[in-house]
Amino acid sequence: MLHGKLWTVFGWTAHTGNNPNPRFLRNFLMQGNGSEMLRLACCMVVEQGIRLCAPVHDAILIEAPLDELDATIAKTKALMSEASAIVLDGFCLRSDVDVIRYPDRYTDERGGKM
Repeated sequence: MLHGKLWTVFGWTAHTGNNPNPRFLRNFLMQGNGSEMLRLACCMVVEQGIRLCAPVHDAILIEAPLDELDATIAKTKALMSEASAIVLDGFCLRSDVDVIRYPDRYTDERGGKM
């Protein structure tokens, strides 16, 4: 803030200007570094050969054959934790899992009108 800008761990920069919004100042680093973790986790998941369908807000949607699903979930959770440790200087975040097994499918009630 002393330099008139804020930046995330990987350098995403926001210039604060002369009269910054206090809410923005409080929120930028949390949201910005959260997106750095998600971006890094997505890269790591893909590099490990896990099928990444999409980021979903602050989560990721993956797919795997049913006989590999539990192991793939465990690997994905480990990669997400590793991504958080990289961004947060060693602090590992936990992640929750919602598992959808065939023949069920992922739905989000917020998209019901679509």
